[in-house]
Amino acid sequence: MRIGIDLVEIPRFQAFLSRRGEQALQRLFSPRELAYAQKAQGELFVQRLAVRFAAKEAFCKALGRGVPLREIEVLPGEHGPRLIWRGQEFPVSLTHTATVAAAVVLIPSPAPEAAREG
Repeated sequence: MRIGIDLVEIPRFQAFLSRRGEQALQRLFSPRELAYAQKAQGELFVQRLAVRFAAKEAFCKALGRGVPLREIEVLPGEHGPRLIWRGQEFPVSLTHTATVAAAVVLIPSPAPEAAREG
């Protein structure tokens, strides 16, 4: 089993989004992720995006290599959040406050075939 963890400071993430704008949103998030985040009011919008960014970074750490972050989707599910990459679903845990967002991702053994590429 492989484990990845990441922590994002929400004010820094907000500043990044302010500088990069729509281009960053389109590069980092899928349309479904953006639609979910946009249902939130006020600061919760950025918190939802930051925790998804943390999950994507944690997934890459667990995978052992980078992948285009837009290929990874973190969506709400019936029993909690779901992380989906190339048709496979991976265990993910998300948490956030007004100032920090954190995520932990597990990749059960054996690792996905794509992890052996590169």
